[in-house]
Amino acid sequence: MAPRDKRAAARGPGGIDGNRLRELRRQDGQTLRDLAAKTDLSVSLLSQLERGTTSPSISSLKRIAAALGVSIFQLLDEEAPAQSVVRSDRRRKLILQEGDLDYELLSPDAKRKLEVWFGRLEPGASSGPEPAAHESEEFIFVLQGQLRIEFGAVSHQLGPGDAIQYDGNQPHLISNPGPGRLEFISALTPPTL
Repeated sequence: MAPRDKRAAARGPGGIDGNRLRELRRQDGQTLRDLAAKTDLSVSLLSQLERGTTSPSISSLKRIAAALGVSIFQLLDEEAPAQSVVRSDRRRKLILQEGDLDYELLSPDAKRKLEVWFGRLEPGASSGPEPAAHESEEFIFVLQGQLRIEFGAVSHQLGPGDAIQYDGNQPHLISNPGPGRLEFISALTPPTL
């Protein structure tokens, strides 16, 4: 039996590269305990992510990325392409919340001034358990389905062809009221997802 590729072994079910996570953590001079304290996640969960045996929630992923000072797409398992063309079969993918939410990075990488991604959200699902904020301006264009976005007591419902632009510093929550799958394009500057 051939030995398993350690790199492949650290790829989690959600597309997170456990080896990359470990590398970024070590480059930042953090132990698992340090990262656990900064993210309020358990050492056990972080270890499982580094070994590729579990998939994080969007909230956990955002906390890890913030604690490491990187975009969540920098934690994915594929190398960023050097060219500006991103072929549909070469997109970096991120699957969260047991498949109810997934993103595909449309930008070549997350190291530029603009991050563009394609999102899918299943009926009844949301972007997380509670509103979140990030240090960027965001634009969303709805391709298919219904998108509800809440900013505290204010909410907007958008359908195909509708768009919204907002300051990501405002805590917000995106959900799909249904009945079908929601598909949308989002652009953030600077990259923070």
